[in-house]
Order: sequence, then C-alpha cells, then structure tokens
Amino acid sequence: MNPTFTFFYHSRFQKITMKIFVNVCIVACSLLLLNSCKTGVEASPEPGIFRVTIVANEADSILVLLGDTARCSKYDRYDVVLSNGRLYNGENYTDIYVAPTIDRIISDTVNLLQRQWNDGRLVGGSTDPFEIPRYQTKPVTYTVFEWYTPPGTYDKFQFGLKGIEVYVVIPRQFRNTMQLSEGVSLIMNVSHSVTINPGKVTQMDLVLDPYKSIKRYQDAYIFDRKISVARVKNY
Repeated sequence: MNPTFTFFYHSRFQKITMKIFVNVCIVACSLLLLNSCKTGVEASPEPGIFRVTIVANEADSILVLLGDTARCSKYDRYDVVLSNGRLYNGENYTDIYVAPTIDRIISDTVNLLQRQWNDGRLVGGSTDPFEIPRYQTKPVTYTVFEWYTPPGTYDKFQFGLKGIEVYVVIPRQFRNTMQLSEGVSLIMNVSHSVTINPGKVTQMDLVLDPYKSIKRYQDAYIFDRKISVARVKNY
C-alpha cells in the first residue's frame, strides 16, 4: 500500500473518531446540564373543593299565627338568596361560586321550607296530600356553594344572605316579604377554621332557624338571620 495513502487514511480515521467522541461529550454534557437545571417555577398544588350546604333547623318548626300553630303543607315557602361567597385567609381571599361550572354563577335562591319524603322524593307532587306529616318527611339540605379552592387553612367564610318571602297555608294563609333591618349589611361573616386539602372536598354545613329569624317591626317582617355552623368535615 502506498505510504502516503496509508498516512492519509489513518489521519482521516482519527479525525472522524475524534469528531464522534466530541459529539458524544457534547450530548452527555447537555443532558447533564438539563437534568441539573431548575426553572425557578414550582409546580402548582392540585386544588381542593370547598362546598357549603344549608338546611332549616327542624327544631325551629313552630310558627304561631293569631294563636294557631302553623303546620306543614306542600305549598309552604321560605325563599332566601345566598350570594357572593368568599373564603378568607387574613386579608387574602378566593371567590367561591355556586357550582363548579364555567358560568361562575354567584347566587342561588332556595326554599328552606321545602321538604322531602323519607324515600328522597321532593314534597309537592300532584299526588301528595295538602297537609304534610312532619314525621314522614325532613327538610331539604341544599348545596349553595361549591368551587375549586387552593389548598391551605382559611379562617373566615363570607357570603350574602337575604330573605325574599315566607308563605304558609295551614291553619291560615300567611304571606309576607322579608327584609333586612335598616343599616344591616347583606354580607355575613362566619369565623371558622377551614382546611382545604389537594384533591379533597371540605364541606361546611350551615343551619338556619327559619322562624326565630323572623321579627315583626311595625308593618314589616325583618329577616334577622339566625344561622350557625353545624360542622366542617373533610373527605
């Protein structure tokens, strides 16, 4: 073999080998750098769900009208509006909407005198009797707020609550609008520790005394809002 050709062949082979070696080193260093780099942006924790329910206090079921005690009928109503939910941690807050949908609805109207049979059917069907036996029914529990919420511990739940109308039929028809006292804010504050865990549900159960919350003042019926937290549970 020509010595000159042999030298050229070996030189070219060494250059190719060196090029491959250099490329491998570059790739290895790049992978090492990528694995050791941090963007400085931590992954966001998975949100939890904060849910709020409300139900009429079954122990507050006596309304006396001109000496007669009101009894349940399928037409009874006690309409209230809940709105503008906010969960606070100090001065920071997150808005809580009525349901976890893209609509972001801020208010809901419920009938606190609505009852359901023990098998779960709502009272009010065409075959239901006019007068409803209390022992065969129970008040409906409504979910009035439910929204995705950042994990953490909160110290206050804030929401709007106003009454619209109370209407009972037995022993006589009683229909009156309700209003807040002059100067009383629509917004209520419930101070209670609430912990939201990632991917979990935290539920606050509210109980309202319907008849203790009604006060007559001159010709008006004042909605005095006797409400309390029955429990806060995580699951």
